[in-house]
Amino acid sequence: MASKHTSIEIARMTFKLEFGSYTPSGKTNPNTGEDILEFAPQFKKWAGLWNLTQTEQLTLAGAGIKDAVVFFVRHDKNITSDLTIRRGEKLYTIDNINYDDGLTADSFDLITCHHEVTKHG
Repeated sequence: MASKHTSIEIARMTFKLEFGSYTPSGKTNPNTGEDILEFAPQFKKWAGLWNLTQTEQLTLAGAGIKDAVVFFVRHDKNITSDLTIRRGEKLYTIDNINYDDGLTADSFDLITCHHEVTKHG
């Protein structure tokens, strides 16, 4: 069975993404008294950027997902929507994962996410 993402080229996987979650940092916010959470990476994967069509962009905007970015990675069942992604200094919330079947060596997953914006104030 062929991969459903046959137009993906491994040569376009030019950066690594870190997948992880937020954990207590051991520090307390002096204004609120709450624990400060920090990103804790669990594993890394080579990735590339998937270009969205105009129709896909409109569909995501209609679902309330703004400034969406789609990464592609080799199929990995350990990637779930409860994880956070870090690329460089930016953190991304996963909105959707289009899993490939994983039955062939060229299986890829498409991960739709948006950049997390830290609000201060």
